[in-house]
Amino acid sequence: MKKVMIVDDEVLVRLGIQSLIRWENYGYQIVCDASDGEEAFQKIRQYQPDIVLTDLKMSPMDGFELISQCREKYPNIQFIVLSSYNDFDNVRTAMKIGAFDYVFKLTVKPEELLKIMNEAASHGKGAESVQEASSQSERNLEVIKRGLFKRILNSETFLNKYLEELIKLPLTISFDRPFYILSVTIDDFNVVRKKGDFMDLELLIFTMDNILDELFGRHHRSEVFQYGEYDFAVAVNREEQDYETFFTEMEKEFGIFVNCSRQYYGLGVSGALSGECMGIQELKDAITQNRDTLKLRFFSESGKLHSYEPNIREIVALPSEYHNSVLESLAAEHHFYGIRKFMEGFFCFLKEKNRWEPEEIRYLLRKAYGTLSAAFARGRVDIDMFLDKNGLNMEASINDYTYLEKIRLSVLELVELYKKEYESNSGRILRKEVAEAKSFVRSHMKEELQVADIAALVNMSGSYFSHVFKKEEGISFLEYVYRVRMDHARYLLKSSDLKVNEIADEVGILNPNYFSTQFKKSVGQSPLEYRQAQLNKAEENSRM
Repeated sequence: MKKVMIVDDEVLVRLGIQSLIRWENYGYQIVCDASDGEEAFQKIRQYQPDIVLTDLKMSPMDGFELISQCREKYPNIQFIVLSSYNDFDNVRTAMKIGAFDYVFKLTVKPEELLKIMNEAASHGKGAESVQEASSQSERNLEVIKRGLFKRILNSETFLNKYLEELIKLPLTISFDRPFYILSVTIDDFNVVRKKGDFMDLELLIFTMDNILDELFGRHHRSEVFQYGEYDFAVAVNREEQDYETFFTEMEKEFGIFVNCSRQYYGLGVSGALSGECMGIQELKDAITQNRDTLKLRFFSESGKLHSYEPNIREIVALPSEYHNSVLESLAAEHHFYGIRKFMEGFFCFLKEKNRWEPEEIRYLLRKAYGTLSAAFARGRVDIDMFLDKNGLNMEASINDYTYLEKIRLSVLELVELYKKEYESNSGRILRKEVAEAKSFVRSHMKEELQVADIAALVNMSGSYFSHVFKKEEGISFLEYVYRVRMDHARYLLKSSDLKVNEIADEVGILNPNYFSTQFKKSVGQSPLEYRQAQLNKAEENSRM
């Protein structure tokens, strides 16, 4: 049985890894733990572990010094770094001085950790063969190489330093010959993440990276690297063929990746191919080209590879029939047929404006959303509480969907829901003051909301406002505030990965314990129980 030590200055991390799985069932025994490198070095003499899982940033002795000292005195021990996000520089240093591999300590899955530990255990058996040493060296170089690519594309100050380090490494691609950058990005990423329909992000990135490497490495001199949270790039040398033939080849291989992403992850992806580049210094320019190209996929559809062409922007100019004042008049009268016709025509008009900045179009749509929200509030319809088939309200759909067409479908779906809700209320119109108060609560729920302050906002005395509000709504103003906060808390627990204390803050309750108590009183479940129940429900629906 292999002996394992855990070294981390956070006791919860140590306990979490110890309780991750039944280690004995897989041939491992956690023999001890330590809170810093100095304590670990003393215990290593006593327990003689085969594998050490260690943090890097500790005091008085950090993980770097621990690895260095053990390389000399205990060369057969394999070190696996417990890393945090955005900590690549430290991981790279640790691997240079002898660490075997690394894992993200806060998100690591049991199967991932076991796989790495099994590799480390196998690697540590007796004297290493030349082949084993070479394989491990290549693996470490690959991690370093891809980290350097990311640093080059996201750093302004140390670009030359990273370029010099990258050039020293063995590269499949030649930057001294013409090359192109094919960028790949995940569509509707925020929508999918809110729904929780895909695997852990780190594992997703890792597997996508490997598929891209396999696909494009078969027939091309290429390098794959990540440059954004969920953005990849493939640097490819073009051989002797003309550009049209080359683009067709790239399009075919990209199509295979599109199908893999849909089949294995249920995700849509899009791509962009840069213009011709020469010299490694042009990497950043190529990525910038592709970012601009991918912005314009807003007018297209998922799964396409877009070729680069210079972008000519047009100034936004709306014809009078699509001015917001027209929608405002229709919404004030709750003229649903007119509202739908307006929105259908508006989207049809916008679809033809593929020289407008997508963000400016989103801005125009957000203005339309604000107009509808204010008008329907007077009709007792809180449009933020209505969700489309993917669980997004209108504001979220405008912000989060990648494509204009998906926004169009969502908005029209939601308008129909507003119509049904308005009709179910018999078309009763709220007093202007009450509608304003409700709208203020929805947009300021994080703040302290007192009757006297809201009454002053709508030019009423506190007692008269309370009387009018209860007559209109059937509940007191403070009961309404409580209901809005609990409704929004349910929405956040279902659609986000915010922690319970963060959600409490979002809905204006400073004490997380009080929030949990009130939530359970309102819903019948604790916040965590409610979230788990929603996750279970989503999983059941996905299997149907």
